[in-house]
Amino acid sequence: MSGNIEISVFYETPSIEGVDKTIILWVSRHDPLPVQIKTLEQKLGNIKIIKVSGVIPTAQYVVDLAKKYNAKIIVPVLPMSFIAHLAEAGKRNGFIVLFAKMEAIAQVPPEEARKLVEEAPDKRTMTTYADGTAKVHEFRGFEKVKEVKIVTEPW
Repeated sequence: MSGNIEISVFYETPSIEGVDKTIILWVSRHDPLPVQIKTLEQKLGNIKIIKVSGVIPTAQYVVDLAKKYNAKIIVPVLPMSFIAHLAEAGKRNGFIVLFAKMEAIAQVPPEEARKLVEEAPDKRTMTTYADGTAKVHEFRGFEKVKEVKIVTEPW
């Protein structure tokens, strides 16, 4: 079930005797940006980021990992249905789901996108697309996911 999943400690605040660390599950193929780590430390103090990447089979798999590692925070880049499940499970299991708010600041050719990322590599990232363009995103902060709703109407 979890054959292609990699789990590793990505970052850890240096240990201070007698001070616990807040465990964060970072569920994404992307590494946390330096400013994201700094933001988490400013808010939470001593942290340990456990990165989970690969094909995540179910949202419950992530819930089980949170329980196994005693994670208090989950930062998922997953399908909306998984995030909805995590938000509900967090209420029952005592963890918080955070959404990394990323603002698209440019859609340009990849070489231009790379230059924009190099201007602020601690807070910017890029995604390339099949049509030959790239989007540059800049981190704007974390938001707590309280609930996910899909509102529909007859078609």
